[in-house]
Amino acid sequence: MSLRLLDLPLLLNTSDQDLFRDFFVPALAHAFRYDRGVGYFASGWLRLAAQGMVTFAAHGGRARWVTSPILNQQDWEALLAGDEARLDPELREILYRNVQDLERSLEDDTLSALAWMIADGVLSFKLALPRGKLDDGDFHDKFGIFTDLAGDQVSFNGSYNDSIQGTRNYESIKVFRSWEPIFAPLVKSEQERFDRLWCNLDPNVRVFEVAEMTESMLRLRASERPYPAPGWLKHTICHC
Repeated sequence: MSLRLLDLPLLLNTSDQDLFRDFFVPALAHAFRYDRGVGYFASGWLRLAAQGMVTFAAHGGRARWVTSPILNQQDWEALLAGDEARLDPELREILYRNVQDLERSLEDDTLSALAWMIADGVLSFKLALPRGKLDDGDFHDKFGIFTDLAGDQVSFNGSYNDSIQGTRNYESIKVFRSWEPIFAPLVKSEQERFDRLWCNLDPNVRVFEVAEMTESMLRLRASERPYPAPGWLKHTICHC
């Protein structure tokens, strides 16, 4: 699939467009890599992007998120469980049994789907903490890059965080295509910027693997699940 086939607007806002129908879902369906730097991630984003994520995963897609450690408790537990299951075949099998139908699970049992996709390598997360001249600040940027098999890229930036609440706010994103000569340098620089963050090469932002994070680094937000706790959460997370 080619990103060039998409007729993506140059500017989208939540008043005039549906960011998922008009941007995220079609871009995911035509990409094999997605890199995202964002100030706040919530698993509800996956529920809204379910249709695109299913196609993305079926194509062998891989997505990487660099986000701040501002997470709700349930999402944090799902990240931990998925990360543990990468190296634990038994736990991975438990997750797999919970996620027989990815699209349905993304919509109805999002935490199980999130953990499974992390365990299976579809999604990877690193958590960013400012340091140096940005010490005591937050990782607050919001940008991303989609890449297709031909190497064409679509980058975007704007005010939107990865959450359901973001669709209820007035938010906007600007879209740039690598095959348009005027935007090619910008898209290239966004990819290079993400790679610096991911590889921990930014002198003023330190990124951590999920397993490296300590409680003192996290800023957990309380929230209610819209469904009962998945069984694997009760057995794999230590609360001591």
